[in-house]
Amino acid sequence: MAAIYLIRHGQASFNSDDYDQLTELGYKQSTALGVALKQRGIQFDLVYQGAMKRHEQTARNCLEGMECKIEPSVLSGFNEYNHEEVLERYNPAFSSRANMMQFLASQENPRKAFQKQFEEAFHRWRGGKHDEEYSETWNQFNARCKDALQHIKNHCGDAKAIAVFSSGGPISSVTGQCLELTDAHIAELSWSIVNCSVTSLLFNEEKTSLRYFNDYSHFEFGDDKTLLTYR
Repeated sequence: MAAIYLIRHGQASFNSDDYDQLTELGYKQSTALGVALKQRGIQFDLVYQGAMKRHEQTARNCLEGMECKIEPSVLSGFNEYNHEEVLERYNPAFSSRANMMQFLASQENPRKAFQKQFEEAFHRWRGGKHDEEYSETWNQFNARCKDALQHIKNHCGDAKAIAVFSSGGPISSVTGQCLELTDAHIAELSWSIVNCSVTSLLFNEEKTSLRYFNDYSHFEFGDDKTLLTYR
């Protein structure tokens, strides 16, 4: 059987005008992950990355940490859904970043307040009652994630260890589909995925199975506890 390593990107720039950019901590996380993977003796035969900057930046630093010279192939099917659109359709005021930051600043716990708003926006998108308002529906998102995974399986050749640098949404989607989870359970998976964590699938011609999910032991047991982040 071959193994696919689904790697979530490092911490992105939530408090900046360009979310699709790793923070300084995000760069440290991705390099530390690469060093940890090398120490475990993991060597990739094939590497894919989504088309977003945070995917490319995470892949580059992780592979440098591993001393891996493979050039990643871009597979946009592993891009994250448009979270900004999801938020704006739920609350049009959030189309202005200044409005959103003002709202969060007024909250006793801004991170908790944002998570609540985002979960409600996400469930509105997932519910399917407002599909005409979105450029990509929940079902379309899951279908493209499934297609992206199938593309890898169809084109991996003799590769036995395949890396995919992606985001929490696609990782949750392909994991949930592998386990035949409900949409609600797939959604719940996404809230728990740590930055630069690793989820691994095993596959052959007959089946695909979950090997492990959201492994972040390289941060949990490391010396620098600041590397463990969810957002």
